[in-house]
Amino acid sequence: MAPPLRITTALVAAAPLLAGCGGGNGDAHAIPLADERGGGARIADLVGEAAWFNADPRTQDSEDCEGVPADRRVHVTAATLVAIDRFDETGEGAHGNYYVQDSADEPVAYSGMTVFQPAFSPPDLRLFPGDVVDLLGVLTEFRGPSSGRFRGCRTLPEIGGTMSFRFEERPATPIRVPLDELTSYATARGYLGMLVRVEGVQTVGDASSSGGRYTARINVGAGVPADDIPSLSNELYDLEAEGPPLADGASFGSVTGVLTYFYGFKIAPRCPADFQLEGAPLPADDACAP
Repeated sequence: MAPPLRITTALVAAAPLLAGCGGGNGDAHAIPLADERGGGARIADLVGEAAWFNADPRTQDSEDCEGVPADRRVHVTAATLVAIDRFDETGEGAHGNYYVQDSADEPVAYSGMTVFQPAFSPPDLRLFPGDVVDLLGVLTEFRGPSSGRFRGCRTLPEIGGTMSFRFEERPATPIRVPLDELTSYATARGYLGMLVRVEGVQTVGDASSSGGRYTARINVGAGVPADDIPSLSNELYDLEAEGPPLADGASFGSVTGVLTYFYGFKIAPRCPADFQLEGAPLPADDACAP
């Protein structure tokens, strides 16, 4: 069934201006263009370094995390929808998150966001990767489940609220991230929720499968604490069944995916095309388009 008709915010805003034009008396007055990006915040204006992060191993399990910001209402406009989690890998409802990043030809750090099981305006709105959306809701620095907080006062920024459609645009551009940037919370945090592309990826050890979650650790060399070793994960599609195989030493020219966090950083490819085999051309930005 075709998706419902979607009218852009920019056109709605311009409608009264258009209605007032014409009349046949000479040239029409110049019509000021509506701000197609809207007047709301950009994600990069709201998220930054985590001053509360405490890497001291003596306080890794501390519940006393001073400086974590309180929840706050935010209004973000013109964020590009990067991916939608429609794959329930655990069979227990592990899906529903949306991932967005500020619309830009060249993405910058801290411009991505996890949108936690959003509502929609209108309620029957259907969105697709590449759509540009607005967000109205609450920004939370999630510290992990109450039964087991993330270590070292690590937090996951996420927004819970309502998404609305602004206009259609091209797929999001991935940001190229050096692998060593993903080996510590302090440096990897800037790419959370973003579509990242990491070159020269090799797995270490065979992939593990537990409770439906399928992950493979990335080889980052010696000296990196276990908590900070990034992995490849099946959060967005059935990686175990659809491949590519992730046996010990599997190598790729690059891997593209959304950077997520839950007790560790994970690159979540959107489909098999996000894996660039050695010597193959880079995948197109829309290689995983539905």
